[in-house]
Amino acid sequence: MPRYISDVKAWSMGDVVAGPGLRLAVRCGPPSSPYGPGVTVAVTSLPQYIAYAELAQLSGFRGEPVSRTRIVASGPPLVAFAFLTGNPCLNIGARILRLEQRGEGEYRDAYGEAAWSQILGTYSMMIGVASLALALLNAGSLVKHIPAPVKAGWKLGFALAACAAQMPNSAFEHAKNLKKICQLPNFRGAPLQSGAANMYRLAWSLTHPHFWDAEAVAFSAMTLFIVMYFKSPLKVIVASALGAGISYLRSYSGDVVGRPPPGSELRITGELGVAWASNADLTSWVHQWPWEMPLEPRDETVNRLGGWPLAVMSAVAFAFVDYLAIISVEAERPAPGGSRPNREMAGQGLGCIASGMGGSAPIGGSLTRSMLAGMIGCLATLMGLVCGLVTMCLGFPMIATLLEPTPKAVLSSTVLAAVLPAVVAPKDLLRLKGSDALVGWVSAAGTCLTDPTKGFGMGCAFYFFIYGLRKSTKTHPK
Repeated sequence: MPRYISDVKAWSMGDVVAGPGLRLAVRCGPPSSPYGPGVTVAVTSLPQYIAYAELAQLSGFRGEPVSRTRIVASGPPLVAFAFLTGNPCLNIGARILRLEQRGEGEYRDAYGEAAWSQILGTYSMMIGVASLALALLNAGSLVKHIPAPVKAGWKLGFALAACAAQMPNSAFEHAKNLKKICQLPNFRGAPLQSGAANMYRLAWSLTHPHFWDAEAVAFSAMTLFIVMYFKSPLKVIVASALGAGISYLRSYSGDVVGRPPPGSELRITGELGVAWASNADLTSWVHQWPWEMPLEPRDETVNRLGGWPLAVMSAVAFAFVDYLAIISVEAERPAPGGSRPNREMAGQGLGCIASGMGGSAPIGGSLTRSMLAGMIGCLATLMGLVCGLVTMCLGFPMIATLLEPTPKAVLSSTVLAAVLPAVVAPKDLLRLKGSDALVGWVSAAGTCLTDPTKGFGMGCAFYFFIYGLRKSTKTHPK
């Protein structure tokens, strides 16, 4: 990517100003430039950034004064990843992450969002370091040995987990209402935990539609219709703007994005119309520097992971499983000249470290945004840099004010629109037959009932168990 920065001839101000599909009459660059896609992907991803922040138990805009705007903190990982990726269309996004021993929501309510953000960011940095180490050890080449049934089942389980996480906001005006009216059953004397609890609430919600809130469902249905049945790359923006407008006019009483916390805006200062960002503002997205992260054996992050040995194993496992998201994007949008798996894994590492510094969840490949970048003509990895910088600028107060009345039902529905096709028609999984199909469904069940890392491990273990039975049967036939 650095060569695109120095190659001024590749710049296209027409694409920057007008965007794809509405280019200026006088061009300053090639017909297809990374600038237009970079801006478009950033803007159309804005609702998803907020939705995934909520999914990780972080405020999209609203939170404690010490919290940083999640929009601003979403930009640096994109910038860091752009310097290493070899795929011009590959875009990244936050991953679903759960830490053991105590629920994220309960911990945040007890100790505040700043404490939870510190733990989440520390674990993200650990995953980033593990990704870099795996890249140096040539672990990226191992992905070609991952059994196809395990990958197919993992993708379905991951999509189901995303649906379960978004259901409370999509069907209820207040997401907490679902936890109040849906009592979890006990298993061995304790209520269901983790993914199993989310899947139970998902099943309960789908079988009890008379508890749904009409306005939240109306917002969700409108968003799903616009996002899934229109082809315009601006459909997410249209759905969000329409939802925010209706919410404002009707004084919607359900969960909305809300105002940003004081002091969370990215401020720009300057004179005579020339804007300069002060040094403090350039680092305003940093929640904690690496040397400030709680990494001592007695610190909360390590304790929640069961001590240093288990913490390291967990970070390595998550890094490798997280890399599956990038592999799925590479399968759809291969890099020119072939895939370079270790470079992409190293890019994931840099992105996760930057995300950890911002107090956010680890990052991985985003199939929907990558497909969007390819669809609108991105030809250079400079798209990622532009996308990251524009994302940080979207944290300006005027943007936050426009987003304030946006219903969370709309934001959750944008995520549902991205994952529902994989849930309704899991083509890769449905193609499998016999024992391969069994492995795929076991992987899917393990992923959605526990978490993506454990589900992947369960799928691999079951595959090799079946493989051993096959080999034994062939060696010792009846």
